Amino acid sequence: MTRLPHAALAGLLVILTAGAAARAQQPKGPTEEELAAAEARAREYLKRLGATDQVRVSPITDESVARLFPKFVFVAVLFPQFPLARIAPDPLKASNIVAVPKGEGRPQPCSDAKELETFFKDNASAVSSGTDTELMRAWLRLAQELSQDGFYKFKDPSEFKGEGTKSDDGKSERISKVGGKVEVDPQGGNKGELRATIEFDKDGKITKINHKADLKPGPRPICQATKLLDPDPIVRRMAEDSLRVMGSAARSYLDEQRAKASPELQKAIDQIWQRIVDEGR
Repeated sequence: MTRLPHAALAGLLVILTAGAAARAQQPKGPTEEELAAAEARAREYLKRLGATDQVRVSPITDESVARLFPKFVFVAVLFPQFPLARIAPDPLKASNIVAVPKGEGRPQPCSDAKELETFFKDNASAVSSGTDTELMRAWLRLAQELSQDGFYKFKDPSEFKGEGTKSDDGKSERISKVGGKVEVDPQGGNKGELRATIEFDKDGKITKINHKADLKPGPRPICQATKLLDPDPIVRRMAEDSLRVMGSAARSYLDEQRAKASPELQKAIDQIWQRIVDEGR
């Protein structure tokens, strides 16, 4: 068995230690303080726009997003559309992302794929070998919020496919494109996927992002909670089944309906919610 000289072993140890230290220093996500501060600033921004208290604000804690954009904390902003649509104030839409700078600076809203593409072009670092898939992961994590209506659940991104071309000197290969997708979790009756490709120039900067959302929603709240005491047993059964399929995503809707229901209907709502919990939905 060949033994490495002490000097070589020492050098290898330094390299491994340095690599481990570098990985340890990479941001794994915003701190609790950063998340709280970003949410507070996002709510202040929404208040200035005239948003109501019914808007849902959820900080995003994805590690790929944190590594790619260490100067920002992203917040998902949703104006619920079920059972009644809440109107989003300009320039926002029903589903949005707000990029909140950790330091000075104004929150930056993104309400569609084109606005998110512009943000990526302006703020993402040039890609190198190994960082193209992380860029795609970050894109798919953020872009899914633009299709979110409060009832979709998404799986982990997958099927990353990178493409390369020879550099100008013909001696090395540079990244020219990466693709990926994220599928919808079928729980809740939803189907579909999001697909994207990101193209780069010779310096690794983003030149174009193609994004496609192919989503088929399952049941959504209409009036199911109010039908839990309907005299027709078929109507009651249909209402119960629809709520069970929606599962835990129906919690906000059920809470809202319970707050204005009669004591008898409150009991029925509690029972269907407990059934959802017991069934692990």
